[in-house]
Amino acid sequence: MDRPIAAKLGELVRVYVVNVLKYDLVNSFHLHGNLFDYYPTGTSRTPSELTDTVMFCQGQRGILEWRFPHPGKYMFHAHQSEFTELGWQGIFEVA
Repeated sequence: MDRPIAAKLGELVRVYVVNVLKYDLVNSFHLHGNLFDYYPTGTSRTPSELTDTVMFCQGQRGILEWRFPHPGKYMFHAHQSEFTELGWQGIFEVA
């Protein structure tokens, strides 16, 4: 939150996500104000869905891709309150 991730307006953003938590069976990724293409496990060139939230079981992974159409700050976080309260959150700052 204190050090936003810089992104450029209209530029492709690609995020590789994996749930490596040992004792928490489910984790998630949620992006505010934008949708992303989701490629589960990164094994296909075709996204499985256009969404703003994905869930991950232990060891599950995926690739998320999107472009920001407007400048500003876009929050991302886990969709489990206990993770967000522990600091699993951040900001993309788009210029």
